Formats: sequence, structure tokens, C-alpha cells
Amino acid sequence: MSAGITAPFWHPAFSEGFILDWDGVLAETRLNFAPIRAKYFDGKFVPLFEAVETLPPPLGEQLRKDIYDVEMAGAESAVAVEGARELVEWLEGEDIPWCVVSRNCMDSISLAAERAGLTLPPVVRSRDVPPLKPAPEALWSAAEQIGVPSKKCVMVGDFVYDLVGARRAGMRAVLVQRPEAEWKHWADVSFDRLFEFVESLKNPEALVPWEYASLVSQKGADSLLSGRKKGAVLSSKAPDVLSRLLEKAEEGMLFFQLDDQAAHLSPDQWKKLPGLSPVWLDQPLKMAAEYVLEIRFPLASLVEKETSPDGLEWETLSECTGGSLE
Repeated sequence: MSAGITAPFWHPAFSEGFILDWDGVLAETRLNFAPIRAKYFDGKFVPLFEAVETLPPPLGEQLRKDIYDVEMAGAESAVAVEGARELVEWLEGEDIPWCVVSRNCMDSISLAAERAGLTLPPVVRSRDVPPLKPAPEALWSAAEQIGVPSKKCVMVGDFVYDLVGARRAGMRAVLVQRPEAEWKHWADVSFDRLFEFVESLKNPEALVPWEYASLVSQKGADSLLSGRKKGAVLSSKAPDVLSRLLEKAEEGMLFFQLDDQAAHLSPDQWKKLPGLSPVWLDQPLKMAAEYVLEIRFPLASLVEKETSPDGLEWETLSECTGGSLE
């Protein structure tokens, strides 16, 4: 993170790896699958490639061919999205690894790149190499291929599958080119046009991450500013220790300590956090706490007393729900 932008704020300019959608982000092919949905699914919106598997083999093969033909026709007249070349120039100028992950076939991606005058990166994952977005494995594999931890990557896309895939993969998500989208709430930030995103990369300003959007909308950005000056010491014996950890993190608190570093997750503590896998039972409580923070509030952390930031206001939470010792 830049010295000028610190947690709990962020900006994609400081991500270590970029995963870009292809159609609608770099190349514009104006694909229209409405006739296909009308032909096979009575006009209902369904994920086409997944729906192929639900059809009898002859019909499924025909659907695959129809999708391919639409993609190739669109690729034939592809143009670069305004700002696409500038985005690639910025990434390469900053020496940031990047790749393309698309639900399009590789043939159409290659043709569109040729027609639009765009150079593809070394790593391009098309639907020819499953799994597909929004499966998180598609993004995890891409991150591994470009040599960047997935949690340090950002996904840039123009469709809900890009955003949902990023959320499932534990990545930041940027929406571009969809000013009227009903699913902006899946993104950390949205830009009406790609070139506006590029300008933001060149002149980054602090943004509110997805996990704190509700807090800021209700209480304002000052709630985050105050939260990063506070910390909580959690009772390792409290049955609701993990739920209280998340409660305080949701309030914008960034730093946490456990009063017993050697404690293990008890059955009562596991029961108090619905959804937590039983694999964590009797595992070190510190590891379980780090896990639940990472998937919900990745900018927050457990810290050792000796290495905690100076000047924090520490609150010690009691074993009983709803109280504190200080």
C-alpha cells in the first residue's frame, strides 16, 4: 500500500497483479446472445456454457456451435475499448504482472486481438481451459500463473461473473464500462468508462473497500479513520470470541490480540460461529481467527503485543457477551 493510502482504505493501483476480463474490458465485440437464449431457453437469462451440460448431447453440441459462431462474428469486427492500450501501457510501465481470464473461446480472443490491434499477454485463460468464471479456481489458477498471491490481485471486469468470481476468490473487484449495472454492489469500486479507471490508476486516491461500504454509508468515512486507531484484546476463553472478533472488525477496527496465544478452538466456540468448517475444531484459535478475518476483513489482522502499532487505544473484551473490562 502507498504511504499516502493506508488501511483500511485501498486503491487498485497498489495491487501486485491484475486479472483482466477480455470482451468489454480490452476488446469490444458487442456480442449478443439474446437470440441464442430465445432459441434454447425461451429467452430466460441462464449461464450459457454451464447450461450446455443440461441439454441432450446433440442439442448441447449445436448450442456450443451457435455460441462459437456468435463469438467469432463479433471478434471479426472487434475494436479496442477506449483506454485499453493506456491500461496495458500503465501495467507494463509499472512492471505489474497481468493476464486475461475470459469466458470466450481462444479462437475468438485471438481474432479479436488481431482485429483490434491489441497484444495479448503471455497468460490468457479462455473457456477452452476450465474452470470458468465465476468459479474461484479460474482466478486462483491465473494468479498462480502470473506468480502473484491471489489475495494481492485485483479482478477488472464488466460483468457480474467477474465480480462474483473475484469475491469468491478473495480478490478485490473493479467494475468498468457498465454505468447502469444493477450489480455494482459486488464491486469494490466502479468506473463508468475504462479510461476513467486508467486516470485513477495514475492519480490514486483513497477508496473504501467492499467490506466497509455499509459502515461508511451508515456512519461516514470518519468511522474508518477512528477504527484504525483502536485495537481489541479478546478473551480466548469466551465462547463467542470469533463472532466478537468479526463484530469489532465490522466496526472498522483493524488490530486484535488474543490473551492466550496457545488456546485451541473449543466446540462451544465453533458452535457460536455458524458456517465455520468443523476442520477448525481443536486447531489453534489464533489460526482460526486469522482465517475468519482474512475471508471477511482482509485488511484487519491479529498482532503480537510486542509488534503492535504504537499509539493504539486497546479495549479488553470480557468473557461475557456485551461487556468489557475497561
